[in-house]
Amino acid sequence: MKQRYFIYIGIFVLVHWFLLVYDRIINNIPLNLFWISHFVLLIAAIGFILRNNFILTGSLILILIMHGLWILDFVFLLVLGNSPSSYTQYVYRLTPFRKLLTFHHIYLIPLIIWALWKQKKISKHGWVFASIFFAIFSLMSFLFIRREYNINCAHFLCKPLEIVFPFLSIINNFHPILYLVLLNVFMTFFIFYLPNKLLYIVFTKK
Repeated sequence: MKQRYFIYIGIFVLVHWFLLVYDRIINNIPLNLFWISHFVLLIAAIGFILRNNFILTGSLILILIMHGLWILDFVFLLVLGNSPSSYTQYVYRLTPFRKLLTFHHIYLIPLIIWALWKQKKISKHGWVFASIFFAIFSLMSFLFIRREYNINCAHFLCKPLEIVFPFLSIINNFHPILYLVLLNVFMTFFIFYLPNKLLYIVFTKK
């Protein structure tokens, strides 16, 4: 893939992020921007513009499972009118403009995979980038953002993670800090490392 195509994609993703920032500010919900699923737009845009596979792989690994669960839930919502976790039903309540802004949950995964596949190169250490990024953002959310917002699932499990790690809810009931530590441990291994390992095998398979 030629360098200019990466730059065009990066600009497109960056514009999407700026529109998201604009929307959150005018609607007086700036804290919403600290969701990793939103902030990763900026990180991915940088990865595209710099043509940096480490950043692109890290961005992909950060959202692969979580956005994948979002997409699955949304497909159920579209097809059956109901979803397993009700996690995406909020989309029906959004204005048309804000519905468009949520579209990154759908397009960003295939866009990054396509870019990495075109280069036939994926970083086997993208999970490290994702783990550090999640650790920083979950800790910031835990320390500085109120529990009621639960940004990045820092205070209690988000609905998609209830399906994957239901036992963490029990731990959270009696020790919130232990919950945060274990959340990062399990996210690192199951959500970041293993998918990165599998993708690396697929990409490097002769």
